[in-house]
Parts: sequence; structure tokens; C-alpha cells
Amino acid sequence: MPLLLVLSAAAFVSAFSIRIIDPLVPSLARDLGVLVGSAAMLAPAYTFPYALSQPLLGGIGDGFGKERIIKICMLMLALSLAAAAIAPNYEMLFAARIMAGIAGGGLIPVAFAIIGDQVPVAQRQVALARLVMASQTAILLSSALSGLIAARLGWRTVFVLATVIAAISFLLMLKALPAGPKKAATGTSFAGMAAQYRVILASPMAKFLLPAAAIEGITMFGLFPFVAHRLELRGFGGLEEAGLVLAAMSIGGIAYTLLVGRLLKLLGREWLIRTGGLISFVAMAGVAYSQSWPMEAAAFVILGFGFFMIHNSLQLLATELVPSARASSVALFAFCFFLGQALGPLLYHVGFDTLGLMAPIVIGGGLLLALSFGLAHVLQAKAASDR
Repeated sequence: MPLLLVLSAAAFVSAFSIRIIDPLVPSLARDLGVLVGSAAMLAPAYTFPYALSQPLLGGIGDGFGKERIIKICMLMLALSLAAAAIAPNYEMLFAARIMAGIAGGGLIPVAFAIIGDQVPVAQRQVALARLVMASQTAILLSSALSGLIAARLGWRTVFVLATVIAAISFLLMLKALPAGPKKAATGTSFAGMAAQYRVILASPMAKFLLPAAAIEGITMFGLFPFVAHRLELRGFGGLEEAGLVLAAMSIGGIAYTLLVGRLLKLLGREWLIRTGGLISFVAMAGVAYSQSWPMEAAAFVILGFGFFMIHNSLQLLATELVPSARASSVALFAFCFFLGQALGPLLYHVGFDTLGLMAPIVIGGGLLLALSFGLAHVLQAKAASDR
């Protein structure tokens, strides 16, 4: 079985597990006898451990073996999803979500690192894009499917489905993902991991790459919690329309992954990144000044396409940051990306309060544009110095 198919399944399961809770909040609140606000906390109960576990699991993967750690994480995720399906009360469900988040944090970064180990750099960006397609497909499907299934069969059925998908992925890994060589124990100790991260942070590219990941998280995903509110304020729709608008971004991301090989041949790496910045800026302006929810959804499709032209290029660089500590490098990159996502809503909230509903989004687009041209300049300078 192809390596890319197995790792794409891991990316799908990880992304699917993150988003399934969103449409279930009212049903969970009623069934478990808690306030809606408390039920909503089941979402960060997954995402915070997911972000915080990544540097640790990346370091363990470099020392203990990436293939071993991704199998363990997938098994833990399947068990945690099963525990969520049978949780008798809110507290047990909350604990199951925390455990699922910890396990999920060891899937996508380690999968990216395995791709970095086994796919030549010339073909790697396309391979990484296939993992992005799997995760974006999961995000696109999870919200729609979980709401649809929960409305007819109950929220526990949603977690049963997620458990089955995770279990199948684990079995695929056992069959098709051979264990890599176990490394020296220095990588599995806290001192060894700290030494690896010092090497990564000392890399000149890390000084640009890690802040860039945080900026991406802030400008793009910091906006998402305000989409429904902005639609309501402008009389363009409510929760259902907001779900369709947000799903539209994944459509753009999937379209990019299907065309990335041709785009690289046509534009080259630097102009692919610059073009992504230009498209993102225009699309963010379209989001800001849209006059209906279908117009905003169309802008999000374009935004997803342009954003992943930048983000996928950053992912490639993360796999090459420190090849001897590849899982740690990708995990640190992912940690910064999710840290930006946590900080973004606060910054957008302040921006909307002080500058209105449009200007902060246009500023976010400008930051993506500046980031894309800065990244292209850094890559050109690096290529010149390597000659």
C-alpha cells in the first residue's frame, strides 16, 4: 500500500477529530445537562492539548522512531474517540477530548516528517499537498457529516464513526508502515529534545519560518470565529450560511492540491509564493467588502487557494529546517501555527472594535501579501548564497 495513502489517512483522521464537535454543541448541552458555554469548551479541550503536545511528540518521534510514534498516537486517538462515544457524563467526555487532542498532535507533524524522510525534495511539495488535501477534505466533511448524523442518530454515533475511521487507519499503518530504525536514547530524553530544539531555533531559516507560521495562523484562522457574527450584523445570514462560507475555504485548498504540480512548473517556487500572496490579499478584500453570503463564500474559495500556495511552501521548508531532527522541526512549526490561531481571535476582536468590520480583514490580507514577498526574497537570497 502506498506510503502517501497511509499518511493521508492519518491526516484525515486528525483533522476530522478536531472539527466534529462544532455542530454538536447544542445537542451535547441538552443531553449532558450542561450549559451551552460548557459544551463549547469541548472544542478547546481538544485543540489546546493538540497544539501543546506537538513539540513533545515531535522530539519523541525523532528519538524513538517516527513510524512507531505515529502508530501509538493513532491507537491512542482511536481509544480516546471510543471513550468519548460511551462517556456517561460531561467530565468523562471532557477527559476523552483532552486525551484525543494529545494523541492527534502526533499525527500530522510526524506524517509530514516521514514524507520529508522518504520523498526527495523535488517531489516533496506535491506529496505534502496531498496530505493537505486529506486534512482539508476532512474539515469539509466533518462539520457537515457530524451535524447530519447527530440530528438523526445522536451525537454518540458521530464519535463511533470517528472511532471506526481511526481504527481502520491504525490497521493500515500496521500493515503498510514499517518501523524505522530506533535511534540513540539521547533524542528521547528531555535534555536530548531540548538540545534538538536549540539547534532548530539557531537555524537562520527558523528565524523567519516560525514567526511566519504564527502570522499565518493569526491572519487566516483568527478570522473564522467572527464569520457568523459579521454575516448576522450585515443581514446576510446566520449559522448555516457561516458554515457554508467556512467550508468554501477547504474547497479552494483542495483545488490547490490538485494543481500544485502544474503551478510549480509554470511559476516556479518563488513566484508560486508571491502569486499566493497576491491572491490572498485580493480575496481577503473580497471577504471584507462582500455584499452577500454567496459572494463571501466565493471569496473564501479564492482565499483557500491563495493561502495554501503560501502555507504549503512553508510546510516544505519546515521539513528541511533541520533534517536530522525533522519531526521536531515540523512539530515546532505546527506549534507556532496553532499558537497564532489561538492569538488571532483576540487581535481581530480588538481590530473590529477599533477599526470596524472591514479594515482588520484587509490588514490581514496585507500581512499575507508582505509575508509571501518576504518569503520569496529569503529563498532567493538563500539560493544565491548556496551557489
